[in-house]
Amino acid sequence: MSHWNDEDAISYDNKWGELAFHQQIPELAGVQSNFNIIELGCGGGYLSLCLAQAAVNVRVTALDPTPKMIALAQARQRKTNLSHAQLQFFEAGAEALNVSADTQDLVIAAFSVHHWQSPEQAMALIYGALKPGGKIWLCEDLNAPTEGNTEVHTELKTLNGVKGLLQHTGFTQLSHKVHRSHEGEFLIIEALKPSYNS
Repeated sequence: MSHWNDEDAISYDNKWGELAFHQQIPELAGVQSNFNIIELGCGGGYLSLCLAQAAVNVRVTALDPTPKMIALAQARQRKTNLSHAQLQFFEAGAEALNVSADTQDLVIAAFSVHHWQSPEQAMALIYGALKPGGKIWLCEDLNAPTEGNTEVHTELKTLNGVKGLLQHTGFTQLSHKVHRSHEGEFLIIEALKPSYNS
């Protein structure tokens, strides 16, 4: 996604930056108090704010490789009372995830997996970052176009493609459902990093 220019970022944010669906994601993903959360492909940061405000003592680390997206996200954060301890934005792709091993309760990627430059590398980093028993929560818009200037891994906009990537990485207990609303049809896929005693 790093090849998006400012115009692409602003256009995307104007159309998709603040969805009612974003407000539902913390509950759908099971956000709880004291969670450490990573959001990959955070775009303009609206979902990041929803996650950080969803429960007490939640800490969100949000990444996006596009400088304009990070600028938009930081501008949104400045309009809130969220501190950097609660929410931090970093200009980086999923492949540059760099957190301590076994420290994250939840990793979320909404509408971004198909843009990752190296999905297998990114998924391995996610797996390492999650605590045993931690969860990855992904969603894709089933009706979003795949054409345009941005590079897309079309197989990662399908259930089988994402499941294959998760299983290859070592995730278990995969589940999926389709969430339908006036905003679209969203494929939600969840999986767990096995706990040591499972």
